[in-house]
Amino acid sequence: MKRSILLSSIIFLITYLGYAQQSGFTIPDSLQHKSYDEIGGLARKYSQDSIRFRVYSNTLLAKAKEEKDSLRLAQAYQIISYIYKKDYPTRILYLDSSIIASKSINDKRYPALSYSYRAGVYRQMRLYKKALSDYLLALKYSEKTGNKYFYYSTKHNIGGLKDEIGEYAEAAKMYKEVLSYEDKNNIKDKGHAYTILVLADSYRKLNVLDSATFYNKKGINESLRDSLGMSQFFTLNEGVNLFYKQHYKAALDSLNKAIIIFEKHDPDNEFLIGGYLHRARLYKQLNNKEILLHSLEDMDRYYHNTGFASLDMREGYEMFVNYYKAIGDKDKQLHYINKLFMVDSVMDISHKNLNKKIVLEYDTPRLLAEKQVLIEALEKKEKQANTKFVAVLILVILLIIVFVFIYSKNLRYKKRFKEIMNAQHHNSNASKKNISTPESIGISDDLVKDLLQGLSRFEDEHGYLSANISSRSLAKKLNTNSKYLSKVINAYKQKNFNGYINELRVDYVIDKLKREPKFRLFTIKAIAQDIGFNTTEAFSKSFYKKTKIYPSYFIKQLEKKG
Repeated sequence: MKRSILLSSIIFLITYLGYAQQSGFTIPDSLQHKSYDEIGGLARKYSQDSIRFRVYSNTLLAKAKEEKDSLRLAQAYQIISYIYKKDYPTRILYLDSSIIASKSINDKRYPALSYSYRAGVYRQMRLYKKALSDYLLALKYSEKTGNKYFYYSTKHNIGGLKDEIGEYAEAAKMYKEVLSYEDKNNIKDKGHAYTILVLADSYRKLNVLDSATFYNKKGINESLRDSLGMSQFFTLNEGVNLFYKQHYKAALDSLNKAIIIFEKHDPDNEFLIGGYLHRARLYKQLNNKEILLHSLEDMDRYYHNTGFASLDMREGYEMFVNYYKAIGDKDKQLHYINKLFMVDSVMDISHKNLNKKIVLEYDTPRLLAEKQVLIEALEKKEKQANTKFVAVLILVILLIIVFVFIYSKNLRYKKRFKEIMNAQHHNSNASKKNISTPESIGISDDLVKDLLQGLSRFEDEHGYLSANISSRSLAKKLNTNSKYLSKVINAYKQKNFNGYINELRVDYVIDKLKREPKFRLFTIKAIAQDIGFNTTEAFSKSFYKKTKIYPSYFIKQLEKKG
């Protein structure tokens, strides 16, 4: 009951806030007798005139409320949200209202369209987890109503999210699916060109460079043929691709051509970042430090003007840091380290809720240490000799602590390795001395004997190597139930079912790694799967729990031993 009241209150609040912006609005006399569709046409016509658009969109909302038409209400809320392009919280409130108004209707566009627009706003706010949730809802509603065009448009957007978090193979797969739909349905608009562009870019990121070139050329031809004004995107994309093909002269020519067009007509476009960075990379390859620096400064100016940060930009600031480090300019070095941290913080906030691994090549703890050293270097002119001595002493102590920790850990690991190697292979799951009796666990003596014999056969036959083994399936095989089986394992093996199975697997893999050198060549993931573990992490944890060392260390030491 309380939950229902709370949900109703939230919906009321969202709707109220959506209406609040329109409180006191009166439909102008000139629009009183115009139809909803006529006013909608005027809103579209004057979408670039902020004053007129505000009047027409508010009139649409008022008309929809008068008519009590849920679909038109959803449309009006969605249209009025455009007034607040940069005011993200207010725009989201209007889109919330649009979704609420259209949830109960069966329309081909709503609420899928409003979910998609709201996802776009969340994406601009870098709230990627919320954006993905809304895109999935848009996908669900467009599929439900059979709106295939919007369904594939939403798939394209989800592909874009995957691209942003580094899942390039998944992104390429989705773009390919969208492109196939567009080709089959003869869709040749800018959206189609953009699908070709991002597919080419995904192939480049996957290092499938010939495929990237194929789609870049396809995009240039179609853009010129259909006058889509997109050729500079493909030219820049191919310039980046040519860099990775090591065709440096051609790459530089393409990049410069595209960058000039972007700077003149579309200076805030995100594609410029890739252009600046790869031009800097080219000049680094050509050992032209002066122009390399100019390209990095172009990237820095873009960041200053737009506030937009990307993973590519991080590498650019690393290049800045390394450049000024090489010439000994500590002030500039510190300045760009701080810029690097700013980009890091933006990227961290953007991606932290995605639960996706984005690997950064520059080690942050090392960067922090380097920053501290720089600060100390800039201030050391004002410090006395004893301050320097204390700083050096602290550093030495820290290094000693780290060294002692690593050394003691290695000693401990080596000792455990020797113990494992010297130990005779035995079944760690053999019955240990215990005071349990069949009576004490409430099972007959004969049944206990049968189960123990069955477990012995199960161990001899290596049944524990099956990834699908469970207490229920094993109990069925032994003609008993999982409750009795668990009691016997707990009492006579002195561990729970999972512990029993995992220790058998670890004992097995230790013996096999000792005996079969070829088995050591497998990856940890392959070994884990071979012995029944579903994940590498589960295998490593079980191995460490049993042996107090990790399987990778054990294999490395076996290889050293020969």
